[in-house]
Amino acid sequence: MSQGVIQGSMREAPLPDIIQLVSQTGKTGCFHVHQDASKARIYLKEGRVIHAATPSAEGFDALMEVALWLEGSYHFEEVPVEAPVTISKSNAVVLMELGRRMDEWRVISQKVPSVDLYPASTLLPGEAVRGVNPREARLLALATGYYSVAELALLLRKPVIDVAKDVYGLVLAGHVVLKGLRSGRAPKVEAEEPLRELVPVSVLLARAGAQATPESREEETAIVRLQPPPPRPLSAGADGREEPLPETVGGGIAQEATPRPAPSAMEDSQRMVKLMNFTQRIAQAAKQVLPEPQHELVNRLQAKATQEIISGEGPDAVKGLALAISRGAVEAGCDGNLVRALNTQLKALFTPR
Repeated sequence: MSQGVIQGSMREAPLPDIIQLVSQTGKTGCFHVHQDASKARIYLKEGRVIHAATPSAEGFDALMEVALWLEGSYHFEEVPVEAPVTISKSNAVVLMELGRRMDEWRVISQKVPSVDLYPASTLLPGEAVRGVNPREARLLALATGYYSVAELALLLRKPVIDVAKDVYGLVLAGHVVLKGLRSGRAPKVEAEEPLRELVPVSVLLARAGAQATPESREEETAIVRLQPPPPRPLSAGADGREEPLPETVGGGIAQEATPRPAPSAMEDSQRMVKLMNFTQRIAQAAKQVLPEPQHELVNRLQAKATQEIISGEGPDAVKGLALAISRGAVEAGCDGNLVRALNTQLKALFTPR
């Protein structure tokens, strides 16, 4: 490795950690990030992130796109930087959002490993579906196997991670399967304004009269899993202060004396990821107590709770999961001592330490 160059794999060291490490030294230069054929550049000036660019985006949007490249490599080259300032947020905010997006994608990628896969509905013609919100219902109507997750995001004019999140919920509910090849027919789309044709970025650049570089001809590629950054404590709020966990298993949800301000989109997403992780802890604790035949029940209940969290039920879904596991153990005829041990184990998860 030549002097002035830092390189590595995002599987071995998360990109936000490396950017923070380099920024603390006050270096000026460029991170070159690669995943398969996809490439991106992230520019630092005197330790501050000022610009990012991918073939399809620039600025903060490009940085958030890189957050979904779950297995890739990078190298930082310390060189003079001549780049526009498209990122005005502080490094602390940028790196926190980058890490949050990676955490969120780590959960989603368990069921949606690539945005290049094609969602296809499992519903029979004319079959009605319950338990989906209007946004998911519209996505389900478009899930014919013709459009990939990334193409659906373009079609709906939404961030790809938001569409992937809805697909994740539909897959968990059994309403959608993901296919590796395009199939079916293009669905009829009703929109308030005409939808643009889905074309490669290089074609759009050519139409605009821009000169395409070799990197601008790269298309988005499959997304695979990343070794995630160290998880944040479940009890930590968005501002870093301790946040009480919801009481459950006989305790109910604690009501606050005074209402809090409505959470921002970032805080809402962070809370969703924490609640999803908490359902995993509940399931693991239950499996340590319950016999092997009951583990499948726990898995089904956890999948249902995750779907409810995505639908916006929040702590109620976590509470419901613990109660449902306890009831399921009783209905399955488990020994009374075993049920009491299960409840003790579950209550311990909600007890502030």
